[in-house]
Amino acid sequence: MKKGIALSLVLLFLVSIVSGCIGGGEQSTTATSTSKPSGGITLIVLTRHDTTIQMLAKEAFLKSDIAKKYNIVNIKFIKAPDSQWPALIKRGADIGWGGGPTLFDDLFKQGYLAPITDEKVLGLLGTQIKEDIAGMPMVRKGKDGKVYWIAAALSSFGFTVNKDVLKRWNLPMPEKWEDIASETFALDPPQVGIADPTRSTSNTRIYQIILQAFGWDEGWKVLTIIAANSKIYDASDAVREAVIAGDIAVGNTIDFYGYTAMKLNPACIYIIPKGESIINGDPIALLKNSQHPEAAQAFIYWVLTDGQKIWLNEDVNRLPVNPAVFDTPEGQKRPDLKKAYELALQTQGIQFDDARALATVYAMQFYFKATLVDANQELHRAWVALVQAYKQGKISKDKYEQLKAQLLAPIQFKDPDTGKMVTFTEDYAKKINERLIKDPGFKDTLMQEWRDAARAKYNKVLSEVQG
Repeated sequence: MKKGIALSLVLLFLVSIVSGCIGGGEQSTTATSTSKPSGGITLIVLTRHDTTIQMLAKEAFLKSDIAKKYNIVNIKFIKAPDSQWPALIKRGADIGWGGGPTLFDDLFKQGYLAPITDEKVLGLLGTQIKEDIAGMPMVRKGKDGKVYWIAAALSSFGFTVNKDVLKRWNLPMPEKWEDIASETFALDPPQVGIADPTRSTSNTRIYQIILQAFGWDEGWKVLTIIAANSKIYDASDAVREAVIAGDIAVGNTIDFYGYTAMKLNPACIYIIPKGESIINGDPIALLKNSQHPEAAQAFIYWVLTDGQKIWLNEDVNRLPVNPAVFDTPEGQKRPDLKKAYELALQTQGIQFDDARALATVYAMQFYFKATLVDANQELHRAWVALVQAYKQGKISKDKYEQLKAQLLAPIQFKDPDTGKMVTFTEDYAKKINERLIKDPGFKDTLMQEWRDAARAKYNKVLSEVQG
């Protein structure tokens, strides 16, 4: 009898441990809130921020008076791909933080964000936090006039350059996108680095900026040459590390990656292409099924006020959205970031249309992936061979321009529904955008069509150069 009681107690103990792990473990598949024995609140935060930011935020916030006032005893961060956010939101996550406006506007469009109602948070708008900077929104309001996300940090987009590597290759300092989309950077091995847009929200935004800065048709030509000049990386931080290490001369980066590179290697410099970029607000939002909306909004308030100090950390180097942080003792130690913030306010950007970007985002990502990432080896080989043949006098200028136009021309591919040959216009991208994420079979078929057509085009140009 005693053995039976003892066994039961052991089993109950094990069950309680497993239950605690499922609720509070880092790899939990559910986002249900957990409570410590004291009955305190655990907030679930979906994020695209790296572990450094997560750690700094958790440590600082849990020591704050706000955390104590709202009995918040723990924060559980879940860093998940964009595609997993809707499922995690449905399970009860409280806050979305970081990942760029395209992600948050998409969540807003699908009804996954809840309006922010806390008067302290709303009171920051127009006083400490501008509602737009350099023509870009720092707040997303619905048709009902309510606020659904607020920028927690600023981001600009450009490229980070390693001056030592430029010198080694006798390359000029690039200042605009078309500088790296040029014959000058047609080198082997590639001296430009970019990231796969299906794996990088910041590089996705860069490609959207280029498409709007140059127009859809010309923009794809610019993107194609940049890709032809590039080594493709799986993630944007890998691009940054390659520039810092001197493996490449130039890499597409979000601003704070550039500032970090400058801190770690004095040979690095971050450049915003003049008149060809934008300033983004990186959002924080209350999620629709939050289990603790009052506590969640208290965390949002902290992030927008005292939590702005996180961006000043030398391992982070982001631009705050609330300039009051520069008046703090911590802020006064970062005159470099204050100067970068002031320069960002003066950025001559393009008139960027968020709705237009959102209408084609998935189509753009998958088309880029199929034609410029998966077929990059063939593209790079054809482009470098073409440029070298021209520079060495093996082909005439007219022949060079003819083959270059052929390489950059839109691919012809078979539409899976109609069987007709079409090109990837902006209208076509809009038409298939939502279907690509809802119909995996359609996406796979179309991507294979794009991949095959792109490779065939690149190989045809290469054969003509070599023939």
